[in-house]
Amino acid sequence: MKVFTTAALAATFQVATSHFTFMRVAVNNEWMPPTRYIRNKTEPYTEPSTPGQPDPYQNIRLYNFPTYSSDTPASVRCGRDNMAHANSTETLKVKAGDTIDMAHLRVELKYWGPDYWTGCADNRGTCYPQWKQPGGIVDINHEGPFIVHLSKVPTDQDVSTYDGSGEWVKIHTLGLRKNNTAPIVPVDWLPYNFQNQPPHFTFSIPKQTPKGQYLMRVDIIWSEFWYLGKTNGIAQMYPSCVQIEVESEVEGELPRGVRIPEIFFPDQPGVATSLDMYRGLTVDANFTYAGGPLWDGVSLQVDTPWG
Repeated sequence: MKVFTTAALAATFQVATSHFTFMRVAVNNEWMPPTRYIRNKTEPYTEPSTPGQPDPYQNIRLYNFPTYSSDTPASVRCGRDNMAHANSTETLKVKAGDTIDMAHLRVELKYWGPDYWTGCADNRGTCYPQWKQPGGIVDINHEGPFIVHLSKVPTDQDVSTYDGSGEWVKIHTLGLRKNNTAPIVPVDWLPYNFQNQPPHFTFSIPKQTPKGQYLMRVDIIWSEFWYLGKTNGIAQMYPSCVQIEVESEVEGELPRGVRIPEIFFPDQPGVATSLDMYRGLTVDANFTYAGGPLWDGVSLQVDTPWG
C-alpha cells in the first residue's frame, strides 16, 4: 500500500501556486470579504483520476489545483466537495443589472492573509504584497477565456442545497483579442495578457434576469489541443460558484441552458483547439468559446471571438 505523507503533499506546493482560485466578489465596486458568498473547496481531495497521470497520487488535489471534465460532476460545477460547504455559505443579494467583479489568488489557502487583499491598487480585490512581486499584480498564468454562467435554483429548493445539476446559461465571456503589436503571437487571451496585469473580471447580471436564487459560476478554461485527431481530456478548469439571490421585476425562467460537466467534455466546442491556436498563431475556423451559447439578456447567441 502506498502512503502519501504531508511532506509529499508539501512538495507539490510550488506546482499548486502556479494555479489559482476565484475567491472574492464585488458588487457595484464594493468588495466583500474573501470567500464570503463563495462556496469553499475541500483540500486535499481525491478525484477518480487525472488525465495523463498514471500515478494515483496525482489524483490528490490541493486548493488551487485545476479541475478536469473527468472529475466528479460536483467538482466541475462548483469546485471540489463544494456541497459540503454550501450550507455554511451566505447568499449574496443583488439586483438585475448590477455590476459584478471577481478576484483571484495564486497562493495556497494556508498562506492567505490581509496583505493579499488590503489596499490593492486600482480597486482590485486581491494583490501581492509589494515585497513579493513588483506592482503587486496577481497575474493569470494560463491562457483561455473567463466565462460566467447562471443556474437557477429549482422552486422547491434553496441555493444552499442546490447541487447545480440543472441547466446553466452563459452570461459573459472575456476572450480573445487581435494583437497587432506582437506579430509572433497575433492573437492573445485578454485574461492572460501575456501574464502581465490582467483586466478586471467585471460583468453585469443581465437586467432581464428573472428574480430568484442562482448559482453564479465563474471559470477560466485552459483548452487542450487536438493531436493526431484526438484529445486527452486535459483541458483545465478553475470553477468557483457564488450563491446569489437576484432582485428583479422580471418573472419566469432563463432561456434553455447547457449541462455541466457535459458541456466541457473534450469533444465539445471550444474545449480543444488546433495546435496553432493553442500557440496563439491563429484562431480556428468556426471557433466558439467553451460553455455553450451566450445570453445577452434578449436571446442566445453563438459565442465567437469577433461577435
